[in-house]
Amino acid sequence: MTTSNASGYLTLPAAAAIVEGQRLKINASGQYDVAALTDIAVGVAIHAAASAANCTAKLWTAPGTFIVRANAAIVAGARLFPTANGNVDDAGVTALNLVAREAATAANDLIEAAPCMVGA
Repeated sequence: MTTSNASGYLTLPAAAAIVEGQRLKINASGQYDVAALTDIAVGVAIHAAASAANCTAKLWTAPGTFIVRANAAIVAGARLFPTANGNVDDAGVTALNLVAREAATAANDLIEAAPCMVGA
């Protein structure tokens, strides 16, 4: 049955262990998996989930800010980029439409990120 989601949050089984703040993709089995560097991510995990457990993501289309996991120290106000392990960094090749609202002092820090538009 085809459905739609208007809440901005979506719960699916996890294909592997996921931690809060990681970017998520939907795999061919319809499960969440950690989005690698060039994967198309649909949102960010709002809690940790073990493999095969349910995980809820805040979809990129949801209003408000996002809690993301830093790959290293990040300066507040920096444009964010995807990393291979589902985290974000302030350097990279293809920027996300996110800017750090606060600084991260070390890898795995959870920080708030705000949506941004270049030239808007």
